[in-house]
Amino acid sequence: MSTELAQNPTWLIVSQVKSNRVVYFTDDTDYRPPMQADWCYISPFRGALPQGMTLRNCWRWRFDGMAFADAGKPPPANKASTLLAHNRQSLLDQLAERIQALRSPLEPSTPQGHELRARKLAAARAFLAGEPAAEILLTTAAAHQLPVAAMARNLLALAAERDAVMANTEALRESLAVAVRRATSQTELLELRQRLINEVAADRLEPQPPTVPHTTPATQADAPMSEATLVDERLRLRLQLRNRINDLRRPWQSHYLLDDTIVARKAELAAAVLRAGGALPAGMDGTLLLSHAAARGQNLAVAAREVQEDLRQMRNVLVATESMKDALLLRIAAAGDASALEAVGRTIATLELPAADCTEQGGEA
Repeated sequence: MSTELAQNPTWLIVSQVKSNRVVYFTDDTDYRPPMQADWCYISPFRGALPQGMTLRNCWRWRFDGMAFADAGKPPPANKASTLLAHNRQSLLDQLAERIQALRSPLEPSTPQGHELRARKLAAARAFLAGEPAAEILLTTAAAHQLPVAAMARNLLALAAERDAVMANTEALRESLAVAVRRATSQTELLELRQRLINEVAADRLEPQPPTVPHTTPATQADAPMSEATLVDERLRLRLQLRNRINDLRRPWQSHYLLDDTIVARKAELAAAVLRAGGALPAGMDGTLLLSHAAARGQNLAVAAREVQEDLRQMRNVLVATESMKDALLLRIAAAGDASALEAVGRTIATLELPAADCTEQGGEA
């Protein structure tokens, strides 16, 4: 090797493309990366390497293709400053968690809930301003078993309560967050931590839903109602009645598609088997009833009687609820003032099946 080459050796420098940080170097001019890589760049360099640079610490240097720059060791961390920053961030995280805990009960429980709340609120304001009740307000009132006007006032009160809680929590959050960021000592942070515990407390800020009476004040109970109000209240009661009748019938409602067809066929088979003394008549396809019996470990006659008993109970429930529905629809149509409407609403809310129709199902048809 000539003296010149010994004094000015040729190196291949492997550096990161994005940061120019040196990750490897070698004097093997035939060196190639073990695989295709677009994260590194290989540059030739002739001359002496920076003093002290080894394969163990070359990451300290950056190489731009021309010269090396020593990034140096990072300055020693200021332990007091690091602890202050850690505690500051911890307090900010606690503040965010507590504020969120206070606001969570106010959040809608379903997707698009905010949009639906806005629609309900707009419908309530429009109704109280004299416009006809929107369907969304009527269905909400029926579900809550409240007069439409009471439901509208309730929605407005709940919205005002939510707005107040949001405003109060935001004022607290802003005040404490700014104070925490400005704190310059552990003593200040400790004082702010105590403020956070005392001031952002669920028992002081958790919203209390306003109580809206389910009844109409006595002074208004017998007051004449406008025809538009009567129409809204009667529709609301019909919706409430439908919900209650559906609740009473729901245990008998199958969740399987086309199950009505299956039930009707089982009823035919059960009747035929019992007429034949408990045996399947010749030539009849009894697959449905046989399957019913096998699934329950029954003989065919027992299965047939069970199917008929289930159908009897279902018919009793349907007849009873249909009678309730007809009677109450008549009362709704006849109700002409707030007192009568309220009485019908109470009756609907307490509807129950007669004891004889509440017997336990012998088996699912």
